[in-house]
Amino acid sequence: MRVRKLLKPLAILAGCLLYAVPDWLTDEFGSVTIDQVLYHLRFGTEGLMTSDPELTRRFLWRALALPLALAMVLWGLDEWVNHLRTHPEKWPVPWLRRGWYWLRVGMRRFGRALLRFTRHGVSRAIPLVVLGAGVAYFIDSFSLARYVRAYFGEDYFAGSYVDPGRVSVKRGKEQPKNLVIIYVESLESTYSDPNLFGHDLLHRLNAYKGKPRVVSFDSYREMRGAHFTIAGIVSTQCGLPLKSVALFGGNAQGEQVESFLPSARCLGDILASNGYTNVFLNGSSLAFAGVGKFFKDHHYSKVMGREEWVNQGERPELMSGWGLYDDDLFRHARSELDTLMKARKPFNLTVLTIDTHHPYGHLSSTCERQGYQDFEGIVECTAGQVADFIEYINQKGWSDRIAVLVQGDHLAMGNTSYDKLVTNPNRRVYNLLIGADKKLVKNTDEVTHFDMLPTMLRMLGFEVEGERAGLGYAAIGPANVPRPPDRIAKMTEQLMNYSATYRALWDLPVTPPVAAGAADVVVTPVPVPPRPPARTTVQRDIAHDR
Repeated sequence: MRVRKLLKPLAILAGCLLYAVPDWLTDEFGSVTIDQVLYHLRFGTEGLMTSDPELTRRFLWRALALPLALAMVLWGLDEWVNHLRTHPEKWPVPWLRRGWYWLRVGMRRFGRALLRFTRHGVSRAIPLVVLGAGVAYFIDSFSLARYVRAYFGEDYFAGSYVDPGRVSVKRGKEQPKNLVIIYVESLESTYSDPNLFGHDLLHRLNAYKGKPRVVSFDSYREMRGAHFTIAGIVSTQCGLPLKSVALFGGNAQGEQVESFLPSARCLGDILASNGYTNVFLNGSSLAFAGVGKFFKDHHYSKVMGREEWVNQGERPELMSGWGLYDDDLFRHARSELDTLMKARKPFNLTVLTIDTHHPYGHLSSTCERQGYQDFEGIVECTAGQVADFIEYINQKGWSDRIAVLVQGDHLAMGNTSYDKLVTNPNRRVYNLLIGADKKLVKNTDEVTHFDMLPTMLRMLGFEVEGERAGLGYAAIGPANVPRPPDRIAKMTEQLMNYSATYRALWDLPVTPPVAAGAADVVVTPVPVPPRPPARTTVQRDIAHDR
């Protein structure tokens, strides 16, 4: 009996939580997919909760305290209605008692079924309605039905992925250039629209467009699997989407795994094999979303985040909730760049900013001194700091030896300017490519994150066999390999479908023992797990024939 009495309040509480949690996530991060949620759960959220105390406070208030309070009110209302149903003489005012009486009389006209509901169903109505509404909202918010359907859809990835580990990447006639990548948090081209913001917030960066050696792609599309920070980074550096394999793929992903995409060959791996030093500088915690694990596992020899900066003497009280402000981050980036240039070895310096993070941004002392106050001011100030870093390279006389890529890691999420941003039907990721001493010629204006891997390699002077790597096509230089006309449409519909080929990239490569007398060759096959039982042999044969 005690268990049965608990079912009603638990059902009401579950319904309230199922509504409140996705509602909070949408307000904080914009449209969130269940794949994104599962990925972050697998990689642990300790980095997130320690990075922004305000975020933790808003979560506790919006996603826990308010739904708990609402559940208590609804449960109390339900108990009160049930009490009055069994004790009609205790209605507080006569007219309410008469109203209840006439309601039951009216229901009698619609048949005995409705009468039975008023006698026995009302006590169950509130919990069922609340729980049902919460489940429906949860399913709709996270597109759960689409996620389940994707598990049984066509394997787009297997038919389109070109393993960078099997692609010949050769040095060209000239010495390959150094590379600087700057991922600017949530930077999109819409911020350049003066009709929305009064003036071009990115005017300092846009001033480089049209100059020699500079190109920008007008239609840089954000695809699913590249729509949050670590996903945007992995997509550009590995040419593949980041998606969870947790729900249907077991426990092979997250902080629990030994390596991050251990069977994928990414930018850091390719450059390291060609003598490059890879360095990653980041203001926030490396623990969040497995950012540090990814870079360390793909041949970045120096990886810096919040904790590492503190260990080097940065004062936590002078940081934002996430970590270093961008002005301090670029101060360290200039110092690191000086060191790398003095070493006279090719390098890749990757920087990830944080000040334009939703929902409110982080106003550094530098930006405040320049008169900026609100989120839009932070965007403009951050764009200026990126432009200052590019100018630093020019002033040092290094522009002929360093290729630069500036891009948003993904489109902006639920920040205080989000209502303006979503009025643009053609939102695109901001990008700017500066090609050292080499004139860049783009062969298309429509690109995705996945195209950046072969594009960066070409920008550095490497020759990429077949002009492809991962899911990407080189977007600069000659285009001898045609892109399928329905490429974007197919990606949109099928990219996140289940793929045994993709799942195998999370498995550690297995090196079988070499038999005695065999040639001195080590073969490292990538194991491909079988599809789930739900897929028939006929389905597998059809997929193989394709």
